[in-house]
Amino acid sequence: METLALIDEVKSYDVKSKKKKAPAKNVRLAEYANLTPADLKNMLKSMFLARRIEREEKLLLRRGYNRFFIGCGGKEVADVVAAQFLRPMDPFVGYYRNKTFDMHRNQDLIYQKMLEAMGDVRARSSGGMSIPAHPAHPELAILPQGSPVGSQAMDAMGIACGLINPTPISQQSFFPGGAYEKDAVTYTTIGEGATSQPEYHRAVFGTVQDKARCVWTILNCGWAISVSIKEQYPDSDPTTQFIGYEKLGLKIYQIDGTDIKDTLKHLPKAIERTRSGAGPVICHIKVTREGSHSGSDDQSFYMHPDEQAWHTENDCMLKTCRTFIEDGIITNDEIADLWDEIDKKVSEESEKAVSTFQKKTTESITSKVYAYDWEKAQATWKKYLDAAETSREDRFKSYKEKGYFTTPDIPEKVGAMTMRHMINYTLFDIFGMSPDAVTFGEDVGDWSGDMLDDKEAQKNMRGKGGVFLLTKHIQNEFGKHRSWNTSLDEATILGRAMGHAIVGRRPIPEIQFLDYMSPAYQVLKDRICTMYQRSNGQWAAPMVIRCTFGGYKQGAGAFWHSESNMGTWMQIPGLLIATPSNGRDAALLLRTAWATDDPVLFCESVALYNRRDWEGIPLETEYPPIDEMLPFGVGATYLAENNDVAIITYGATVAMSLKAAEVLKERGINIRVVDLRTLKPLDEELIRHTARDCGRIVILTEDRFYGGCGATFASVITRDETLDSLEAPINMVHAVEARVAYGVDGDEACLPTIEKIVKAVEETAAY
Repeated sequence: METLALIDEVKSYDVKSKKKKAPAKNVRLAEYANLTPADLKNMLKSMFLARRIEREEKLLLRRGYNRFFIGCGGKEVADVVAAQFLRPMDPFVGYYRNKTFDMHRNQDLIYQKMLEAMGDVRARSSGGMSIPAHPAHPELAILPQGSPVGSQAMDAMGIACGLINPTPISQQSFFPGGAYEKDAVTYTTIGEGATSQPEYHRAVFGTVQDKARCVWTILNCGWAISVSIKEQYPDSDPTTQFIGYEKLGLKIYQIDGTDIKDTLKHLPKAIERTRSGAGPVICHIKVTREGSHSGSDDQSFYMHPDEQAWHTENDCMLKTCRTFIEDGIITNDEIADLWDEIDKKVSEESEKAVSTFQKKTTESITSKVYAYDWEKAQATWKKYLDAAETSREDRFKSYKEKGYFTTPDIPEKVGAMTMRHMINYTLFDIFGMSPDAVTFGEDVGDWSGDMLDDKEAQKNMRGKGGVFLLTKHIQNEFGKHRSWNTSLDEATILGRAMGHAIVGRRPIPEIQFLDYMSPAYQVLKDRICTMYQRSNGQWAAPMVIRCTFGGYKQGAGAFWHSESNMGTWMQIPGLLIATPSNGRDAALLLRTAWATDDPVLFCESVALYNRRDWEGIPLETEYPPIDEMLPFGVGATYLAENNDVAIITYGATVAMSLKAAEVLKERGINIRVVDLRTLKPLDEELIRHTARDCGRIVILTEDRFYGGCGATFASVITRDETLDSLEAPINMVHAVEARVAYGVDGDEACLPTIEKIVKAVEETAAY
């Protein structure tokens, strides 16, 4: 119902024949879940605040100050009851229909809501980046929201599952001791249309699997923009698909969200059930839609007039006011006075926001994309290093006794080793320093299923520890709650990582091959990598996403095992990318990655894991001292004394370039090799310096040409006066426009080879 019409209706509501005697102010009312009249009046105030703020947003839209409106009318009862019965710091992962929830957690958010409506840079939630109704308030445990429908489900699952993990969170965490209480309930809301998203299904399953404390609330108004619930589900019930989970501990509640007494009867019970540890719950709440989907929609175009009338007549605000009046909770005049008070306050706050509007700047926007800071990363690493409870020497002696390593020495004394051993040692160092490190993914653990606790059987078996043995013995040493196998579901892996980061850990999830990142693309791009920016820097998402990438698997690669489409991932703001070319750099960059507050895509070339050399080019390196790190965005130069031609590259092709340098030297061409080390951030100054110094450049990448990273490297040179230093066109060696073929001839046909590199350099030198 239109807000002013609702107020007029309530003012004139005649209840002489129905009105009960007014209960005493502090009496607890059984039919209202033992709330007092004062509690109920305060809840009604929050509901009216949300509805009045929405009206103001519409007025600002007409005046040209607000550019987008999306309403929450009809959801007020469900929101206010949830906010009333949850604890103040139970994490709330909502969507853009939950204004009443926000207002009931803090009724003084009016001014912030006005700033959000206008996209003012002072809006605390997102600095004016997000459209209205996307709040983010750490002090209220209101997690930052996003627009892709259903995407919040993975955050909710990750938080709920992260909270029940018994591993303590350290005092060195950015949330010392953890962001929330261990028995906190994660409360999440979603529209019935968005429950069709696959992320929602996997997220609910994740909480059922872990028996996590999560309330999944579906606010069902029957319409997703202009798509009826009948197009979503044959029986118009989005919970039908989850009935099978009830045998695993899930409980489903059917609630009438237009009736405050019915909502109070069921929703508090659902919250307490999941808090008790009995498992997650789904609350399917019937609500109305008091207005079209958004300011750009008109539901009268597609919704039957009779149904429109039903929504108006069953407005939960109208029904609640009538019920309260009938039960003597509040009078018509008191409601009128309450409305006038709220109306005046919202008008004043709106005018204040309009009159002092502050625009965003490019700097205010870009400054909140990345949390990475080299000095801060170093300080974080040192903080964790200093807080380690046992000495490294003692730890590694213990590891030798348990059979993890062949020597009791700390890694620095072991001597040259392969990249695989280097990364394994680095993980042991990180895990030994702090409980905040957890790792999970497909085949990550040493054991799984019934074998996890069968210590007797384990004695006669080797265990796994990763397909490539990078996480070998991590689970054996640090336990199944710090290293474990997940379901074969990349989206869930990253959803869990997001949750662990939100509660205060620094997770190291593993995606086995970069090729299989696709199912997790939305979680990565729209949730993890936007966390810092869409929360206006109030949250970060520190994690290291380890994955293998690239070809040169001696014929064992092919489709979906040899991908190196780095240009795809470089396109994502908020994501750092590391591509080490040797074990020492891998160890140093992994330390930095774990200590920074941004998500890092840590790309490890399988071809380098176990090689001791690349056609005579040594690959084994010694483990760097534990207090050393490498900054992101700082490349390395090999054969710096040469300047005939320079190759700019990263990853496995660095060793190939050095081999090509030996071949070319015999032919009278002396080349320089630049290893970028990280692709985000990119060492642009080193690229330009190399171009100015050498004048002839070959860009070498396993990526393809179209949309690949090579064009970015080239543009760094050509977009300023560095272009004038070139003595030949920039040449490029890249993968062919195809997925990598299988067999011993696949790599040679599809990827750069030493022969192709030599040919390109000779062409460039001869120009």
